[in-house]
Amino acid sequence: MALWLREKTYQLLSPYYESWTLDSADKSQVVPRVQSLAFPIGFILPLKNPKWGLNILPVIRWNGEDLFGEKTFQFGGATFLSYEKAPGRKIRFGVYMNSEFFGLFVVPLVGADWRISDKDYIFGLLPGRLTWEHKLNQRLYWGATFRAITNSYRLKNGQYLRLDDNQLSLYLDAYVAKRICITLEPGYGIFRQLRTGQEGRNYLTNRNWGDGPFIKLSSSYRIRL
Repeated sequence: MALWLREKTYQLLSPYYESWTLDSADKSQVVPRVQSLAFPIGFILPLKNPKWGLNILPVIRWNGEDLFGEKTFQFGGATFLSYEKAPGRKIRFGVYMNSEFFGLFVVPLVGADWRISDKDYIFGLLPGRLTWEHKLNQRLYWGATFRAITNSYRLKNGQYLRLDDNQLSLYLDAYVAKRICITLEPGYGIFRQLRTGQEGRNYLTNRNWGDGPFIKLSSSYRIRL
């Protein structure tokens, strides 16, 4: 959700909840269900030079087998600069940081916000996410997404679970109302890993999660800028 503050200045609100349930044919390797509740609060700020803009996105979240349990709180976020090469064509670069349970996680970012045509659009920041979108009509959009996920969750036994996934997917967005979007997203995960630890990067277990397909069905409230 985007709130207009003044000319070219916006506040972004995008709270979300997600749940991961992972199972295995080998019952000795079943992973507990883990959850996340996050509150990103972002700001899009213009700079003195109109070609440049600053985006700041702090995020507070609770990640764990139990939400709001002991030591489940995390704080982080992203900040990046945007440079407008031409109307509708921006390049971006910055940094992402988060207080993961295995230690401070820092990743440089580079990406684009590129309006290729009236119907085609590329946006995102790598290595986190990059999306190509095609507009079919006012209510239907489809496209392809690459997403790299690194999250850690506090378990009931005091250890943490680190989850790494790299997802390639197609998606269909259907706006059932002006700002209510239903998304269907089938895809495939590669180079997946599951690791557990007590503190730091001294992992107690480290195993290949296994490549495989996934499908997501989600709903969201959106304001398209």
